[in-house]
Amino acid sequence: MIDRDTISTLLSRTLSKNLVGVGLELKPYELALLMLRSLDKSEEYGYIVMGVSKLINNYVVDGLSLTTKDRAKEPIATALSLISFELAVEYENIDINGKNVFVIKLKNSHKALSMNFTKDLGSQEAFVKNLVLACFNLQARKHYSDANEDERNDYIGDILGAIGYNIKDQTRRGSSSSGKDSGELDIFVSKDGLPFTVIEAMNLDSLSTSNINKHLDKIFSYDTSGNKFNVCLSYVKIADFNSFWEKYSVHVANYSYTAPLLSSDTSIDDEYGYSELRIMKTNHSRSGRTVSLYHICVRIH
Repeated sequence: MIDRDTISTLLSRTLSKNLVGVGLELKPYELALLMLRSLDKSEEYGYIVMGVSKLINNYVVDGLSLTTKDRAKEPIATALSLISFELAVEYENIDINGKNVFVIKLKNSHKALSMNFTKDLGSQEAFVKNLVLACFNLQARKHYSDANEDERNDYIGDILGAIGYNIKDQTRRGSSSSGKDSGELDIFVSKDGLPFTVIEAMNLDSLSTSNINKHLDKIFSYDTSGNKFNVCLSYVKIADFNSFWEKYSVHVANYSYTAPLLSSDTSIDDEYGYSELRIMKTNHSRSGRTVSLYHICVRIH
């Protein structure tokens, strides 16, 4: 329960280190930063109060719409997923002197809290790291254990969008003779208005080489600009994940791609070193340039 008198007292002075007062901020990445600021000190609870302005010695209540609470549910959930450890949170509209403010109350943690993700949006290495972290978050959420591909893609896209990437999901990039699914890219990422990378994803419960081949071909067919790198992301629900990975990595290292294969590299998997997420890279020739395709397989429990 959020106590109105506590909020009023905190707003009466600007020395309260466990309160962050803002006008309105519902962008998940910035919201996550505000959460960390409110928990930066040793107080048991941290608060974010929206609908106020900071003066020299206190906050003035500007007020905001009661509908903020409804609109805040998804941004708050996404923001929490960007933080290194799970936090207990509650939020509510509170009346302060006849005006509505929206309050987020967070219980502090004894663990060192930080942002899981890097805000470096320019390099492919940073993107791959952020994507891997997004996959870990999905992996840890039971809701996605039996989810369909679109639901999982939506979650990954939401996380990447919250970090700051420009995301379009299920973007039509051409016509398809075999239906909607094969005529769409799953996640299209742009930077400064230009194509940056595409993620083609699939659910796998076996080493279905025909399905894998279809998705591998699709990446190069629908990446019309020839990105420096793209990603093939597999959500794998299979008991012997290690055996699956060994067969998968051999298959993609020997497949006849539409963009000729130059080399394959599994050293990146050693760098990450996880047992339930595996990653490798294949390098290809496209119009005289070398481009890369990252293969990420995430075990879904």
